[in-house]
Amino acid sequence: MRQARVRSAMTQALGPLLGGLTLVLALGFVLARVRGFGPREADVLNGLVVDVTMPALLFAVLARDGMAWGAARVLPWSALALFASLGLGAAVARAFGLDARAIGSAGIVASFSNTGFLGLPLLLTLFPGDADASSAAMLIDLVITTVLLWTLGQAYAERLGRGKAFDAKVALRIFKKPLVLAVPLGALVHLIHLPIPPFLLGTLEGLGRTTTYLVFLSLGLSLDVRALSGRVAPAIALCVVKLVFAPAVALLCVRVFVVPEPLATVAVLQSAMPSALASVIIVALTGCDRPLAAAVCTLASLASMATLPAVAWVVEATRP
Repeated sequence: MRQARVRSAMTQALGPLLGGLTLVLALGFVLARVRGFGPREADVLNGLVVDVTMPALLFAVLARDGMAWGAARVLPWSALALFASLGLGAAVARAFGLDARAIGSAGIVASFSNTGFLGLPLLLTLFPGDADASSAAMLIDLVITTVLLWTLGQAYAERLGRGKAFDAKVALRIFKKPLVLAVPLGALVHLIHLPIPPFLLGTLEGLGRTTTYLVFLSLGLSLDVRALSGRVAPAIALCVVKLVFAPAVALLCVRVFVVPEPLATVAVLQSAMPSALASVIIVALTGCDRPLAAAVCTLASLASMATLPAVAWVVEATRP
């Protein structure tokens, strides 16, 4: 009981960090209105994140700390939370009487989390120098989000969007991207003890630390509250699935199967992240309901500023 009343260092650090990111998001929103910045500038920032800052972050962390492969034990529970949320998200869309395209969008945005652009940098800040925590966060992002989104997630969306079969050749292109290649390269550098000049590693780490801020600036630039028009009720319901139900499933799994810390906390917090920004891209590519996906992604990103500290508090309060 005492644990439930006392906020740990992690919870205390998460609140101010998210508060600062909210200010960055607000800055992007203001710039879009005052300076006329918009989707084009947001796309430039997103490109920098995907091809430069995020790969730099992954490579630097892995080259320095290596990969703790035992962290892979969290993957089944993260996957279970994802698939349970996908099913419930689709059921919610059906309950609102939405069409197949909207059901496809609902399943994707209710399940796939922003584990890379938001989750990984946040967790690296909360668990500095902890190889187990960083490895769990990276493996969840790489396997559960990136690989599953661009394979099973895309296949699901294709079926409900355009009614087409899944194109495996197109999906496999994800393995050629710097974001994915940085993981085995960084792990290999650490494994063979290849010396990296300190200035180079420091530069890569510096670039990587800008990831979260660039993502929130981009999100602020592209925020469109009009996307919620006529979709407020289903968007709120899907956000509840993403921000409450998904981490609840992950928390139940890690507690029932006694997953050790910090792996348990990382698995739950990654499941609690808002909808993946890439989910909107998948939805658009496959002919599903893009306005609904954009509405949920926007609302979930904003609401997560309040729900993430709450989830962190619950995780701490339920520790054995």
